[in-house]
Amino acid sequence: MKILSWNIRGLGNPRMYLALQKILQVHSHHLVFLCETKLKTMHMNEVSRKLNYENCFAVNSLGKRGGLALLWKSETNVQIKSFNQHHIDAEIVMENGKLIRCTGVYGHPNMRQRKHTWTLLRRLSGFSSTPWSCFGDFNEILHPFEKSGGNERQVSLITDFREALRDYDLLDIGYKGYPFTWSNGRFGPAFVEERLDRFVCNSAWRDIFSDVAATNIDTWTSDHCPMVMEVQLRGCGMKFNQRRATRIHYEDMWSPYDACKEIVEEEWSTQGRWNIENPVSVFQKVAKKSMARLILWSKEEFRGRKKKAGESNETAPKPQA
Repeated sequence: MKILSWNIRGLGNPRMYLALQKILQVHSHHLVFLCETKLKTMHMNEVSRKLNYENCFAVNSLGKRGGLALLWKSETNVQIKSFNQHHIDAEIVMENGKLIRCTGVYGHPNMRQRKHTWTLLRRLSGFSSTPWSCFGDFNEILHPFEKSGGNERQVSLITDFREALRDYDLLDIGYKGYPFTWSNGRFGPAFVEERLDRFVCNSAWRDIFSDVAATNIDTWTSDHCPMVMEVQLRGCGMKFNQRRATRIHYEDMWSPYDACKEIVEEEWSTQGRWNIENPVSVFQKVAKKSMARLILWSKEEFRGRKKKAGESNETAPKPQA
């Protein structure tokens, strides 16, 4: 089963509709979550039929703001459990009869109101112990390195998000592709990018499905990029061609840097659940997470040094002949 999640920022725009149509034709998703459709329910249902999705549950937009939609094919057994302006929660029956939960989330755009999104996750997490995945635009980052440009994010906002996921047994599954999912579309020093969109899941989900990172899809039609996750039961094997992954190694040159030590210590202290999960599984997850952060940090750290070195060479006086 493939799941697409996208903050589409106005599905009434013909460019947005054509972009979505093209993505759905290429990837053939079973479940599609859209936020900020800016459409009323009746219009959204018409769009769903044009996209060849027989089923659609939509939440009305408030004027020209908001609007959510969950689309699914006829062969997918979906039952809507709850909804409001910031989420659609559904139960899905897999082909093998297994019951799972999928929740599309649209985090509150106002940072002062964002705590209500974490309260929503708390309420939803208490409904059942079913394998559960949440996805969408959470409007928040999990780590400082998930933002590039602009002012630094308040540490308290990041901490609130991280604690919410940890308290409700939700873990970021990671990504493939470009590391940021949103940009402000500006140029020069005013350009800002952030990773606001993601898939997260609970331990029950990770127990039955393979660890497959979500893929961030490049697009020029929205300030957010679409995300795709393929859900695959463990032991079934993936049936699509992919390039052989490049092996990743820890670099000895990182060791003297305090930032490197802080990243490793933080991940091993916050992500590890040694007394609950299989230690080997925990080791693999934490090692992957640590390496992903170290690689991003390394690119920023040494790319910046290389840039400064180039600037120094340009400004250095040239020797007289």
